Amino acid sequence: MPSTPKKQVVQASSKKAKFTETWKVRSRVANDSARGRSHLTPNEVQTICATIKTGSRYSDRDELMVLMAFHHGLRVAELTGLQWQHVNLKNRQLKVIRLKDGIDTMHPISNKREIMLLNRLHKAQGKPVSGFIFNTERNTPVSVNGFQKLFSKFSMAALGVKWNAHALRHGCGTHLVEKGVHLMVIKDYLGHKNIQNTTRYLHESAAQFKDIQW
Repeated sequence: MPSTPKKQVVQASSKKAKFTETWKVRSRVANDSARGRSHLTPNEVQTICATIKTGSRYSDRDELMVLMAFHHGLRVAELTGLQWQHVNLKNRQLKVIRLKDGIDTMHPISNKREIMLLNRLHKAQGKPVSGFIFNTERNTPVSVNGFQKLFSKFSMAALGVKWNAHALRHGCGTHLVEKGVHLMVIKDYLGHKNIQNTTRYLHESAAQFKDIQW
């Protein structure tokens, strides 16, 4: 039997790698297809957090990462890049450093659970004035891929679907629309330079049609 050409072997290996990666962390396209939407709701986020509380070895860190990504509309790389010098615990403010040429902004930290976990983690780390907020047991920063895998694991355990962590950012934008926050405010809150990037959340929410009755 003739041996498989080297080119075909490489292609087969590549396809297998992609399949494995898809199952480890659900892609955004696969996530949207499985759930019919690209965002998580506040109730779903709370369910994930409840699962983290009972199932994670580092529950304070992991729950806080989920809450901050959701409350501040953070991309995963923005979340893992947070440092203590970005946080003012006294005034309860967070300096959000945006990627993708986004606009940096100062956010209020208003959620009581988020504030409590930030203070607890800060104390556990010896009250540092700088350095990464989210670290592994080896005292290295949690990586983007590391959080994606973590979130995929706990979203599956909580909701029965492996969500991509970017759904937290989309959940933030959609929730703000549903609360009636002005679109220009949402634009600045999420760090968008172009309002067209923000209008997508109008299509994720039925809030704009609330006065239509049949």
